[in-house]
Amino acid sequence: MVAAPPNSPRRIARLRYRPVTRRDLDECLSLLPPWLGLSAQTRQALPQLWQHLVDEPSVISAVIEDLALPADRIQAWGVSLILPKQLVRELRLDDEPNAFITRRLYEALIDGSFRPMTDREIGTENAAGELTMLILHFSARQFGAENPYGHSLVAVANDTYRTFHYGYRLRAIYYETNATDDYAAAGSGFMRRRLVDEDSLSGLPLELRPAYFGLTHEQAWNQMPGPPARNNFEHQPPLFCFSASQRRLLWFALFDESDDALMPILEVSVHGLKKLWRGIYERIEDRMPSFFGDAAGGDDGKRGPEKRRQVMAYVRQRLEELRPWAPG
Repeated sequence: MVAAPPNSPRRIARLRYRPVTRRDLDECLSLLPPWLGLSAQTRQALPQLWQHLVDEPSVISAVIEDLALPADRIQAWGVSLILPKQLVRELRLDDEPNAFITRRLYEALIDGSFRPMTDREIGTENAAGELTMLILHFSARQFGAENPYGHSLVAVANDTYRTFHYGYRLRAIYYETNATDDYAAAGSGFMRRRLVDEDSLSGLPLELRPAYFGLTHEQAWNQMPGPPARNNFEHQPPLFCFSASQRRLLWFALFDESDDALMPILEVSVHGLKKLWRGIYERIEDRMPSFFGDAAGGDDGKRGPEKRRQVMAYVRQRLEELRPWAPG
C-alpha cells in the first residue's frame, strides 16, 4: 500500500477511470478489502484467476487512477459480476443470503465449480429483463465521510458506476461490502438488506463485518430518478445490435479513441481495425440512413473521422448499444 496522496492545496488530483488491464493486477490485488476474509490459498490463486477474468464479458471491472502521481496511480478498484439465474437462486440473493458471498464466488471460480456467463447467455437474459448483477467489492486507498480526497474518489466512482453498469435491462443488482460503507451505499440508492447469519457477525469490527445491499427493478421504480443505483434501471432496447467484436471496439474507444491504443487491446491490425469501424458505420446506415447526415456515404478518409466522432458521442449517451442483447 502506498502512502496516501497529500491533500495539499498546491496538489491537484487528476482522477480518471478506465477498464482494468492485466498490467494493473498487482496494484489492484493489493487493494482487496480485508472484510472479504480470503484464505491464504485463495489469495495465492487470485493473480492467475484474474488473468482470465479480465476478458470475461460477465466481469465488469474498473480502476480509478490519479495521473498526478508519479507511481502507484491506482486509487480505487471495483468489480461486479453478472450471475446466471440458477446461481442467484443457490446463493439466495433475493432473500437473506449467508455472508461472505464474494469470498465463496472467488473460491468457486478458482475450483471451476462456477463458469462465468458467455456473451450470448448475458444477451439472452438482458433482452428478457432477467439480468442480475452483484457488486463483489469496491475499495479505495482513501475513503470515508471525513476525507476530502476520498470524497473526490466517491464522486468519480459515481461517474464510473454509470459508464460500467448502465445500459443493461436489470432485474436486480446486489452489493456486498462492509458495515462502515452504509453512508456511500445508501447515498448511491442501494437499500440495506439482511444476511441470514448477520447476528453471528456482530462481534466483528465494523470494517471486517460484511453488509449486504441491493435494489430490484420494482424497488427502483418506486423511487424518484437521481441516485446512481436507481438510475441503473432506466433502459431502452439498443437500436443497432452491434456484434460482440464491434461492441468491444466501441467500449474501449470510450476511454482512448486512438488506433495505436486500440489495436493491441483488440489484437487486430490496422486493416482489421478499419474493417471493424467500416462494419459499424454500415450497420448504422442500414438501420438509420439519416444518422450521419452530410458525413454519410463512402469512407474516403475525410468522412471516417467525422463518422467516428458521431458514433462515439451517441454511444456515450446510449450505453445499451455496448451491452449484449439477444432477444428470443
